[in-house]
Amino acid sequence: MLPDLNNSSPPSMPSPKAQSWGALISIIIIVLMIIIGAFYAWGQRIAEQNALTASTTAQ
Repeated sequence: MLPDLNNSSPPSMPSPKAQSWGALISIIIIVLMIIIGAFYAWGQRIAEQNALTASTTAQ
């Protein structure tokens, strides 16, 4: 007996609503990582400027 190929179910696709939530969450995570990186770089720059200011005033 041959298996009926018409009864095999295709791979399930996520619903459009689930896809939109996934995309939204991904975008939010990426934006948060960019903001955190910007604050980190800004803090490094301020610390460097404070170190330069402290060394010039000490001399």
